[in-house]
Amino acid sequence: MLTGTSRPSQSDLTDTLCLSYYRMLAAGVAVVTACGRSGWSGTTVSTLTSVSLDPPILLCCVRDGSRTLTAIQHAGCFAVHLLTDDQTDLADRFSRAPSDSTRFIELGYETGLVRGAPVIAGVLATGWCDVHSIAEVGDHSVVYGRLTSVRVGRGRPLLWHDRAYQLLGGPHVAVRTTA
Repeated sequence: MLTGTSRPSQSDLTDTLCLSYYRMLAAGVAVVTACGRSGWSGTTVSTLTSVSLDPPILLCCVRDGSRTLTAIQHAGCFAVHLLTDDQTDLADRFSRAPSDSTRFIELGYETGLVRGAPVIAGVLATGWCDVHSIAEVGDHSVVYGRLTSVRVGRGRPLLWHDRAYQLLGGPHVAVRTTA
């Protein structure tokens, strides 16, 4: 039990402690794709959440300066692919540079341009979004998307916690750790 009224000072927070705290957040893993001036682009995100049902808004966080963010800004729309627990290959592929259209070559999944965004078949669910707004926050941009259509498949979600992919349910089991 916490007692007293003392609060930690700002100087108590270091980058290392902040990252340790962030690693304790559990999140679903998704790939966000868009079609920009230089072609298809995509990136892996673990910061994705619903914001509103009426209207249907979700948010994802994309690193500032990324090709995917530029493509989203140019296209005004994007797709969000929720990954299944056996799609660590997709999560890894879209988390590494470059984030350009070469990520889609020999992907191993059927892909195509649907509703203005590159779509990867066989994922847990796909949501198509029109950009509602974008806010720069720190070293990322929060992209708010208005859902215009969804396709829901079957499977179990891929989760990210403590720098490793995780399985839903059961004991704490790391699927695979990436650097």
